[in-house]
Amino acid sequence: MNRKQRTLLIVGGFALALTLFFSAAASASQLQDRMKARLPEIVALKSQGVIGETYQGYLEFVGKSREGADIVAAENADRTTLYTAIAKKTGTTVEQVGSRAALKWKENLAKGEYFKNPDNNWIQK
Repeated sequence: MNRKQRTLLIVGGFALALTLFFSAAASASQLQDRMKARLPEIVALKSQGVIGETYQGYLEFVGKSREGADIVAAENADRTTLYTAIAKKTGTTVEQVGSRAALKWKENLAKGEYFKNPDNNWIQK
């Protein structure tokens, strides 16, 4: 391989790495923006007792009401994406990341909000 080919290969690899880096950064930023945008609606649904946090790090409906189903589905999908990225980066599993996140979600619940324990029972803070 001559010098020109090596240079093109290195420049091409660098360009590819930059593209992947900025693409991932843009995706992370978009994920964060979507989650922030949904937060007021999620807080409202939690305070109304419609949804709660689970020990697995996801949102679930506490009762029969499915108000905000699209918001819950979108949030859970984004949490899965986030947990997957963290798991890959830290060399752990998505389930472990979700369980750790659940502890943080549980700590930050407001009075009257719900958390689902591993025994599948809802507790109210």
